[in-house]
Amino acid sequence: MRHLLVSITAAAGLCFPLMATAQMAPGLYEYSIKMNMPGGPAMPAQTVQRCLTAKDVAGSKGFEMPPGPGSDCQMKDLVQSGGKFSYKMSCSKPQKLDGAVQGAMTPGGMTMDMTMNMDGMPGAMTQSTTAKRISDCKS
Repeated sequence: MRHLLVSITAAAGLCFPLMATAQMAPGLYEYSIKMNMPGGPAMPAQTVQRCLTAKDVAGSKGFEMPPGPGSDCQMKDLVQSGGKFSYKMSCSKPQKLDGAVQGAMTPGGMTMDMTMNMDGMPGAMTQSTTAKRISDCKS
């Protein structure tokens, strides 16, 4: 189960986007990730910190977490407009997973909701993510 959660979190982490009009400001962000798996135990929220550079926020790094080891997840059909974004993702390794993401961002943070379907699961998994700028990055 732990390996499955790591794989899902890594795959889902791929799904954290930004935008041109209302992009996030560079800095240190705290991400809070809450996941719900049908038929699974209640999972506590996970919190991670990431430093986003000007180059990161000009791209999609604010809503995209690094893929886990052995993951081949890819983002596709990214749409960004007026502080909102959406995209699809798919993975074949380490497990087959397809997902859809919708979210919004401001210069100080981001919110995102994702729905994922994975082979062998009894239903769709959901993940809610928030990111809040907490300071400048430390060198």
